[in-house]
Amino acid sequence: MLPVKLLNSLRILTQPDDSTCGPTSLHAVYQYYQDILPLEQVISEVSFLEEGGTLGVMLGCHALRRGYRARIYTYNLHVFDPTWFKLKNDDLVKNLREQMLYKGDPKLHIASKAYIEFLELGGEICHKDLTVDLLDNYFSKGIPLLTGLSATYLYNCARERTNDRGEAIYDDVRGEPLGHFVVLAGFDNEQEKEHVIVADPYQENPLFRNNYYNVTISRLINAIMLGIVTYDANLLAIEPKAS
Repeated sequence: MLPVKLLNSLRILTQPDDSTCGPTSLHAVYQYYQDILPLEQVISEVSFLEEGGTLGVMLGCHALRRGYRARIYTYNLHVFDPTWFKLKNDDLVKNLREQMLYKGDPKLHIASKAYIEFLELGGEICHKDLTVDLLDNYFSKGIPLLTGLSATYLYNCARERTNDRGEAIYDDVRGEPLGHFVVLAGFDNEQEKEHVIVADPYQENPLFRNNYYNVTISRLINAIMLGIVTYDANLLAIEPKAS
């Protein structure tokens, strides 16, 4: 049995450029919930990093500002110590602020400030083993999951670098791992739960050449966990507030 609601309703556009996979994925989730707004508006309103791209938590902040509920399951040990996940939000914010006093990594500071904003806006940060059951808990309720993962691992492609013309090119020697955002739209088979349907804003991805495809659970989980390389490694669950 296919997850009919997700498959029939979730549609994703192709990202306009190399740095807009995050807001394009977020736009697909909004469209799924019948929250109709132009992709250009989402792109203009989402916060971006100086080097391009965004973070899952920044997408979560946008959703919270639009009145949604947002929960992040994070596996990012750059930002969070595992012992923090038992803390209340106020103590978590306190630890994030204190950590910035001792660690000077600029990206850590950007991510930490975004997580603080996320919490202050009413977002929830969770840590739970990334399993089939966790995914099924959302898919069975008709809730898609936005995820920040490693495109390099997901696509099994060469690492990438930017050439003199500002274009992203594959380079297995000089390249770096690339992060990416996609939307998880359910299991392709509800009984077996061995493959997840991915809605990918990067239509020209080197492995599938399509906006929609199936990925084995093992490859997907590994790709999500390796998203830590680019400061993501998370699941973002966005739901409308109960009326």
